[in-house]
Order: sequence, then C-alpha cells, then structure tokens
Amino acid sequence: MKKIVLVVVCLATLTYGAFHFIMPEKAIPRLNQFFSQPIKEVQLIQDWLKYRQQQQLLLVDVIQPVSPKQTNLYVEYIKQRIEFNQQNIQRIKLSHYRSKAFKEIQQLEIHALQQWNSVHQSNIVDAFEQQQRFLELPITELEQLDTEARYVLQQKEINVLQRLQQLIQQDSDYVADIDHSLLGDWLDYHLMQHEIHPIIIEGQSPSSTAPGDRLEALQDLQFYKRFQPDTDEYQYIMALSTQLWHVEYPASSNLVTANPQPISYADQSGGEIIVPEDPPKAEKLKQLIKIQDDKVSHLLLAQLRQAFITDDKN
Repeated sequence: MKKIVLVVVCLATLTYGAFHFIMPEKAIPRLNQFFSQPIKEVQLIQDWLKYRQQQQLLLVDVIQPVSPKQTNLYVEYIKQRIEFNQQNIQRIKLSHYRSKAFKEIQQLEIHALQQWNSVHQSNIVDAFEQQQRFLELPITELEQLDTEARYVLQQKEINVLQRLQQLIQQDSDYVADIDHSLLGDWLDYHLMQHEIHPIIIEGQSPSSTAPGDRLEALQDLQFYKRFQPDTDEYQYIMALSTQLWHVEYPASSNLVTANPQPISYADQSGGEIIVPEDPPKAEKLKQLIKIQDDKVSHLLLAQLRQAFITDDKN
C-alpha cells in the first residue's frame, strides 16, 4: 500500500513538473493556487467582494433583538421577521467561498440567525400562543453572537483593504484600470472608519482608561488629521466629517483652532452642493457623508468585481 502511495505521489510530482516545462505559466495558473500565498490573498479579496454583493440581496431588519410589546400584532411581526431570517439563511448558504476566513464568517452569520429565530420563536411566538404572555429574552447572548460575527468580518475586511493598498503600491494588473487616487482615498477612508469604530468582543477592553468622551474626541481628531485625501470626493467627505466632529464633540471643539468653513462640492452632474456655515444636525451630516461614500463605493466595488472575479487574471 505504501509503495502504491509513493508511486502516485512521484507520478503527480513528475506530471506537475512536466506541465511547468512544456506549457507556459499562464496556461496552468490553477496548479499553483494551493501553494501560492498571493493566490490565497486574491481568493480572500474575491470572497470579500462576493460577500459585499451578497449583503445587498439580504432582507433588512432581521437580526437585532426586539423588546416585547403586549400586542397580538407584535407576534405577527416577529413571525414575519423569523420568515425573513429563514430566507436570509438560504441566501447566505448559496454563497460558495474559497477562503477559510469567509467560510467561518458565513457559518457565524447563519448560527446567529438560527439562534435569533429559535429564541424569538420559543420566547415570543410559542409563549404568547400557549400562555398569552412573553418570556424574558436572553438579549445579551444574542448580541454576543451578532458581535462575534461582525468582529470577525471587520478583521478580515481590514486585511482585504490593506492588501488592496499593497496592490496599488505594486502597480498590480488587478487594479491597473482603476483610478489609483480614488481607490487609495476610498481604502484609507474605510480603514479610518474601522479605527474610529472598532468592534469589541467579550474579553476585550479599550486600550485606555481616560475619560470616554474626551478620549474619543482626541482619537477621532488624530485619525482625521492623518487622512489627507487627494480626490475631490473625499476632500468633500472629510470637510463634512470635520463639521460632524464639531457637532458630536462641542465641548472639545477648542482642541482645534480653525472654525469649520462653508463647504462646496461640484458633483459629476455639474451641480453644486452647498453646506451652510452653521453645521446641520449630526444625522443630516451623516446622511450627506453616506450618500457621497455610497456613490464612490458602488463605482469602485463594481470595478473591483470586474477586475478580480469577471476576468481570469493570474
């Protein structure tokens, strides 16, 4: 038996070597995928792009715990959300990831949805139908499941964004047809957002014990100062973010000497968006930031999918 295994291994090695000798490297890119770290990194990026696209197909309002309300309509509402979750589970299962990281994220998300359904079915739907009352929900446990899934996703997304930055620096063929300035600003901005909004899982603690609001304000300010965008799109976003910072941390506004100035930004349609000197409320600023970032994200994600998934590149 051992001799047979040895012969098979030798034949496979000889065949692999013969292919490399006879055929051009581009003709057999798949032979290297299990041995090449760059290939594994590309697979991670591909899976991340598939994941981002898949998220657009999921039904909304399906995972966060809900506080019970004493009405029959509330039971019907929970039944509907359970059905939405079941549909989402089936949609998530349709994604075929190649990287271990996104297979893990897929299983975590499915498990979180299944637990949500189980808890709400027994504690709300079944309890109300059988006893005309609601049982206490283990909200903390459900939130921990959701947080764990989001934490793993954030860590892998940071890895993907950093890898894309390296591909820009290497002038890789994958990103050759994408505006490097816009892609670079987009990557820097989203890495900054992960730094500003880290997901903390159980057992972790903030790195500092300084007073929360002031420490958070100082940290956000440092992140903003480090981000120096080259494109109009993200210069506009950062101007809005500066105003948002003043709105969210009014007591810390003396940390910077310059007052926020009126912002104007000419969009691609030729129109001009004017933000008044008096900063609008935080939600309005967040909406303007999201609109602009979503526009860029939609463009770049489509280009990245074409570069990494549609095309057969080495």
